[in-house]
Order: sequence, then C-alpha cells, then structure tokens
Amino acid sequence: MPGPRVLVVARRFWPFTDDSCQRLMHQFFALSQAGAKVTVLTARWHPNWPQTSLCREVPVHRLLPAPNTNWNESHFQKNIVQWISKSARDFDCIYVDRADGLLSVLQSKSKKWNIPIVVRFSPDDAGFGLSTGQKYTHIAMADTCRVCTRIICPTPNAHRIVVSQGISESQIVRMGDIAWESVPRSEELRTIASNAIFETSSDFLIPSRTDLLLHFGISKTIPLHMAIQSVCDLLDTGVLIRMWVIGSGVEPSGLYDLIKSRGWHREILLFDGFDDLQELIQVADCCITSNPKEAIQYTMPLLASAGVPMIIADDPDCRAWLPESHHFQLYSSDLVLAQKIQDFIANRERWTSLASTLRQSLLRTKSRDECVQQWLSLFRNSILERKA
Repeated sequence: MPGPRVLVVARRFWPFTDDSCQRLMHQFFALSQAGAKVTVLTARWHPNWPQTSLCREVPVHRLLPAPNTNWNESHFQKNIVQWISKSARDFDCIYVDRADGLLSVLQSKSKKWNIPIVVRFSPDDAGFGLSTGQKYTHIAMADTCRVCTRIICPTPNAHRIVVSQGISESQIVRMGDIAWESVPRSEELRTIASNAIFETSSDFLIPSRTDLLLHFGISKTIPLHMAIQSVCDLLDTGVLIRMWVIGSGVEPSGLYDLIKSRGWHREILLFDGFDDLQELIQVADCCITSNPKEAIQYTMPLLASAGVPMIIADDPDCRAWLPESHHFQLYSSDLVLAQKIQDFIANRERWTSLASTLRQSLLRTKSRDECVQQWLSLFRNSILERKA
C-alpha cells in the first residue's frame, strides 16, 4: 500500500533547533523512512533562508512573511491557504502541529480541498511562532480542533481539556510523540565523540578527570542564571567540572558577563543549538534542564532513553509529562542544584544505576517502530474516513 502523502503545516521548522522543531524534524524523518510522503510547509523566518530545501530527505517550503506581527499573521495565513489551494491534489492528509487561528482558517477551506486535517493539541507548548497579539486560552485552542478529523493528545492534561469541551472520543487519539532510538554510550564512543566535537571547535575541550555538565533546552534568564551560579559556586570550591550551555535562547551577552565576572569563562561555555545531539549525549556525564517545559518533547526523552543522569528544575506543570519521575533528580533553588551536582560526583554509580533503570523501563514500552506504525495508521484511517 502506498504511503500517505502528508503535508505538515508548522510555524517553525529546521534550521530552528528548539525542542518542538527537533521533535518535528526527527518525527517526520522517521515517518518518511517508513514510507510516508512527507512535505513541510512553514514560515520563512529569515530572508536569506531558501524558499525550498531538503531536510533529511523531507521537502521543506518556506513562505513569507514570517508571522511575527499581527499584520504579518493575516498575510501568512492567506499565503498558506493559497499555497495549499494550488497543491491540494498532491496530498492525502494535512497535519497541523499547533491548534490556533491558522488551524481555524485551514478548517474553513478543508471541505473545498476534501483533505482530512489531523492536529496535535498540546496546551503546554510554548508560543514560539506566534506574534505577541496571538494568544489563545486552552479552551479556545481545544475549540479550534472541534471539526478536525483526528485530534492527537500527547498528554493526559491535553486529553482532559479536549474531552471537557464535549468533543467526541472518536475524534481523539491519545498517543505520545514517536519514541526515539536510544543513543548508544560507552567509554570508547565517548572518546570518539569527544574527538569529533573537538575537531569542530577547539572550545570543545574536556580535560581528563573532568565531569561534563550539559544544559539543554530553551530556558529563561533567571532559571539559567541560577544554574550557572550553582556551577560557579562549585568551581570556586575546586570541583573539576565543565558546563556547556547548548541553545538556551537567552541573550548570550548577559550570560557571558556573569560567567566572566566569576572568572570561569573557560569552564562554562555557551553554544548555539544543534540539530543532532548524539555526540553531545555520548560525551555528557550529567545533564541539567532549567526549563523542562522546553525540553520535554524531544531532548529529555532522548536523554532518558540513553541512560544519562538528569537534574531537572521542579515544575508542577511538567510532572504529568515525566515518566517514573522518581528516577529524575529535581531541584528548586541554586543551593539544591549545587547539592545535587555534588551528590552526582560523589555517588556516580547510584545515579548511573537510576538512569539505567529508567532507560530499561522506556525500552520496555512501545518501540520506535511501533510508534511509527501507529502514526501511519492514524493518517491512513483519517484518509479512508474522509473518502467514505
């Protein structure tokens, strides 16, 4: 049976490397490998970006203007509709990655196109790609999903909100995002990865007997300052550690001033985001996430499935996302974070054992291939239902 021809509509996509973009890129690359014919339609956020490109074998079309103002938003929606109207015959299904005003516009045209619309409803996602005037309550977001063929709810909270609005259970699919293959880790692979990273930049130097802490995920100024201050305090006491802050999204000049004022600008480094985290995960001893809402879709599951010890800022809104949360180390202050890092260094075997237990638990759940097949079945069933 030919793979479904799926048009993915997303406000942001690669080369952005925040967690939702990582999730989308890897998710639809996996579906493409499994036989789906995937095309991504997104905004062109920089004039130097090409209008069309290939990202991991997936065609990407970028439209101007980027929806960064209310005026641009209306023109972006109009251009999306015009593009789909010209290309509707090339697709069997439309997947929309966010429930907002753009979804409502697409729904109003879907009968004319005769294409089913599948939407991912996740009220906890960040508002990246929305202009400041485009804000939606959870109820308003759920209401935009009402006439979609299928509504994907990746969390129990999302499911509860949709059901509370009287939407039929037959429309709702309760399933998570595709499970990722775990990154293999060993001393040999760590050495290979360390050398490969160093070749890209001599800043990526890890002295022997030095622990490497990685901070992943889009963060906020205060939580990230707290994490950096904690590491600076440990360095002041003579602890041998390095910290790499990867793709935080926080203005780097203020962070660098903080680090330099403490005298640790060689030990704590700031880097832009990466679209492939495998080698970073292979060299990491421990990972910190100061804003887990922005790392829960892709990065944290990937770290957990690789068996990497993690220290996560305690966020009550995120606890429903965390599988077996007792295997994670949570912190609520810079003092607690410093204590957690010291405990990791002193009790590495216990931390590694807990991370390994969580990894084994994840491996016993639905495999990546099973998740891919579930997504393919979702698209195929939606197409068949519309044809019927």
